[in-house]
Amino acid sequence: MATMLRLERQGPLAVLTLDRPPANALNREFFVALCTTLPALRASDVHGVVVTGTGRFFSAGLDLFEILTYQGAEASAFMARFDDGFTGLFALEKPVVAAVNGHAIAGGAVLAATADFRLAAEGDGRIGLTEIQVGVPFPTSALEVVRFSCAGPYLPELLFHGRTYAPEEARVRRLVDDVVPAAELLPRALALAGELAARSLVSFAASKRALRADGLARIAAARAGGEDPIWAVWRAPETRAAIEAFAARAIGRRSRP
Repeated sequence: MATMLRLERQGPLAVLTLDRPPANALNREFFVALCTTLPALRASDVHGVVVTGTGRFFSAGLDLFEILTYQGAEASAFMARFDDGFTGLFALEKPVVAAVNGHAIAGGAVLAATADFRLAAEGDGRIGLTEIQVGVPFPTSALEVVRFSCAGPYLPELLFHGRTYAPEEARVRRLVDDVVPAAELLPRALALAGELAARSLVSFAASKRALRADGLARIAAARAGGEDPIWAVWRAPETRAAIEAFAARAIGRRSRP
C-alpha cells in the first residue's frame, strides 16, 4: 500500500492513517490506495476502524494543484476512484471512528463524515466544507455523505457559506460529534471503536445498512449511467477556471511575508 495511507492493526481494530505531508491532501493515488484497502477493512477479523491523519492536518481536502493536471482518461479514473472510495468507506458495515487530529477542510471534512462518529482534537484546527468557495459542486457521493452525517438546521450554512470552524463550533454544527484533548484523541477514538465493536456486529451492520440505504441508493442512481453527471460540471471550462483562481489565491497567501 502507498505510504500516504497506512493500515495498522491494534487487535481487532484497523487504524487507517493519512500520511502525505504537509497537508494530507487527497489525490488520485490516495483514492486508489483507499479503494485497495477497503477489502482488508471488510475482512471478518476486522471489527472496527479508526481513521486519522498526521501532523497538523487530518486532511486539507483535494489536491487542487494536482487535479488541474488531470486530463481525459486520467481525470475519469480519478473521478471513479473518488466515488468508489468515499462510497466504500461510508457503506462499510463496521464501526468507523474518525480521529480528526487537525484541519479537516472540504474533502477532508467529507472523509471524516464517512465515519459513524467523529472526534476532534482541541486546538487551532479548522473544520469546514469549503467547496462553494472553490467554485466546485459536491459529487453525489460526497453530498450524500454530508447530508447523512451533518443533517440538521446548520446544513445549509455548511454548504452555502463554506466557512471553517473551530472544533467546538464544528461540534455544534454536527461536523464532529465530540471534542477531546489532543493527547487523548487517538486513545479515545480507539476506545470508542472498541466499545462499538464489542457489541453484536451483525446487529450493528444491519442498522447501519438501513440508516444509510437511502443515501447509498441515490449515489448508485447517480452513477447508473457509468459516471455521476455532476462530474461534467467539474470538467466545464468555467469550473476549471474557478479552481485555477482558487489555487492562485492559495499560492498568494503562502507567499505573503
